[in-house]
Amino acid sequence: MARSFEFFFDYASATAPLALPLIAGIEQRTGAEAIFRPMFLGGVMQATGNRPPGTVPAKAAYMARDIQRCAAHVGIPFYMNPAFPVNTLAALRATIGIADKAEQRRFATACFNESWSVPQPLNLGDPAHLAQMCEKHGFDTAQIAATATDPANKDKLKAQTEEAVARGVFGAPSFFVDGDLFFGHDRLDYVERALA
Repeated sequence: MARSFEFFFDYASATAPLALPLIAGIEQRTGAEAIFRPMFLGGVMQATGNRPPGTVPAKAAYMARDIQRCAAHVGIPFYMNPAFPVNTLAALRATIGIADKAEQRRFATACFNESWSVPQPLNLGDPAHLAQMCEKHGFDTAQIAATATDPANKDKLKAQTEEAVARGVFGAPSFFVDGDLFFGHDRLDYVERALA
């Protein structure tokens, strides 16, 4: 049985937060740990020639309703972020720069929740909104701002994005179990089977 699985994500993905409660359930049932792997979705899309589903009118109309169904199914509230598409680079760089994995996960969860699961979603691309999120969830605002602008974290995010593309990732959320790629929050049942 695999002891871990990888979760490649970007806060810009409206479907990535739908994975969070499902990931927690898989961890509880299997004992496997989710490894959070931030990546820049814009870079992935450009490198793979993929297009956001919202750029296809029929898909956009369908997703507006379907994402509400999906959120209800996994048991979380969902609110469309009025700033979408959000520039998430600072938040992603801050995430990748948090060395403590539990704290990194707490930060990522807060970013997802404040971006998609509250009635007034925050724009993580706005430094004031990112600071507001940090204050609300007990993160050191100055430290997060410094982490987000650290050139080393910029390089780490770029490298992790390139790694994702090299391994076949074309969108978010994406998951790996023992090298096998699973795309979409709706494939987490397959992830659980692979872990077993």
